[in-house]
Amino acid sequence: MQKYIVIILILMFTACSEQSNQVDHGKLSVLVSVMPQKYFVEKIAGDLVEITVLIPPGASPTAYEISPSDMRRISEADVWFTIGLQRETTWISDFSSLNEELLIVSTIEGVQRLPVGRYGIPGVQASHEHSDLDPHVWLSPELVGLQAMTVCEALSGIDQENTTVYSTNLDLFLREVSDLQNEIHELLDPFAGEGFMVFHPAWGYFADEFNLIQVPIEISGSEPSPEELARLIDYGRSSSVKVVFVSPQFSEASAKTIAGELNAGVIFIDPLAVNWSENLSRVAGQLATAME
Repeated sequence: MQKYIVIILILMFTACSEQSNQVDHGKLSVLVSVMPQKYFVEKIAGDLVEITVLIPPGASPTAYEISPSDMRRISEADVWFTIGLQRETTWISDFSSLNEELLIVSTIEGVQRLPVGRYGIPGVQASHEHSDLDPHVWLSPELVGLQAMTVCEALSGIDQENTTVYSTNLDLFLREVSDLQNEIHELLDPFAGEGFMVFHPAWGYFADEFNLIQVPIEISGSEPSPEELARLIDYGRSSSVKVVFVSPQFSEASAKTIAGELNAGVIFIDPLAVNWSENLSRVAGQLATAME
C-alpha cells in the first residue's frame, strides 16, 4: 500500500512540475520569426500574449536551426506570424505536423515584394539577375503598417473578447509609425536620390520608401569578385562615400576593405534590432550624417 502511495505522490509532483514550466495558457501563445515582429505584436497585444521568437538576436535568418527548447513552445502555440523568409518554408510542414491546431498567418498579404537584386551599380553583382524576393519587409514603416493590420485582424479572430483592445492598440501603433515616417523624412529628404553603401542588402524597402539608393556589397551570400570590389571602390570615391554600413549577422571583411580604400568609417546597423522604432530612427540619423 505504501508503495502505491509513493508512486501516486511522484506522479502528482511530476504533473505539478510540468504544469509550472508551461506557458500561461490564459494568454495566447504566439510565434514570430524575427525579433522586430515581437515588437509589432507587443504593440498590438500588450500582455495578452506570450511571444516566442524563432530566430534569436545575432543569428542569421538564412541558416538558423530551431532549437529543441523551442519545440515544446511550437507544439503549444496558437498562432505563428510568418514574414516571408525563405527559411520559413522549410518549417511550415514541420510545425504543422507537430501542432495540427497551429494557425499560420502570413503578414505579407497585400505587401508587394520586390527582387533583392533591384539595386546596384553597373558591373557589380548587385546589377545581375537576382530574382529572389527581398524578405526585409519589416524595415519599411509603410509596409509595417500593413503587417500590423494583419496581426490585429488575426488576433481579433482568435480572441474575440479582446477585439477592442487590439483595435485600440493598432491605432496607437499606426500613429507611432506615422510619427516615425515624418521624423525620417525630415532627416533624409534633403538627400533624395543619393546612394548609401551597405554590405548586406537588407535596406532596400527602407531605401524605396525614403527615396534613397541602396548599394549592396554582397547579394545572396556572395562576396564581390576582385573586379566588382574595384568597381565598388570607384563608386565610393566618385560618390564621396564616408561610411560603409554592415550588419552584425554577416562578415564585414569586404566592407572593411572598401572602407579602408575610401578612408571611410564602418558602422554597424542591425536589421533585426529589438526596438524597431528606435532602431530605424537611429539608422536614419546615421545615414543623414554619413551623406552630409
